[in-house]
Amino acid sequence: MRITTIVLLFTLSISLSSSANEGRDSRELKLLYDADQAIRSAESRAAGLVPKLQDERDRRFSVMRLLNEGEAKTANVFIHAGIILHHTSSYSGANGELISMGAESHLLAFFLFRQAHLRGHESGTPLMAAAYNYYLRACGEDPQRFGYRFENKEPVWRPEAAAEEFDEVKCGFDPRPYFGE
Repeated sequence: MRITTIVLLFTLSISLSSSANEGRDSRELKLLYDADQAIRSAESRAAGLVPKLQDERDRRFSVMRLLNEGEAKTANVFIHAGIILHHTSSYSGANGELISMGAESHLLAFFLFRQAHLRGHESGTPLMAAAYNYYLRACGEDPQRFGYRFENKEPVWRPEAAAEEFDEVKCGFDPRPYFGE
């Protein structure tokens, strides 16, 4: 409950600060996004490079600071900020996969992607669903069973859940009102 309240208040403050001066992307957030993408590229992975925890933290802290300073004004900025938070605090697992260390960044990314969606970004909705699925995984739940699946690039709610599980809230958060379901 407390985490949801904090995230909702944070999202409201972003929404209010973002309504003015639409149309200007943040250069600093774009540079952070580019660095985030570069370390996750196929070339970096092939070279054995993985994100460094301190670099991940630095990007996350910078995103939080920039959001607090009102830098999120466009759909692209919300996407860039959301992806950085969605990626941060991860480490490389035994098979080389990146594993998240916490759920809160995914939940905040969900709401940032929602802001992008509300501003008309076509990737907003699929990224919301992906962030929710990663949130479930970080909470120890099975996103294949309790999250979204993509059919024709559209998220579908719990196609694997049994009827009695369809409306069950997992990890204290029900994303469906934010999708209009």
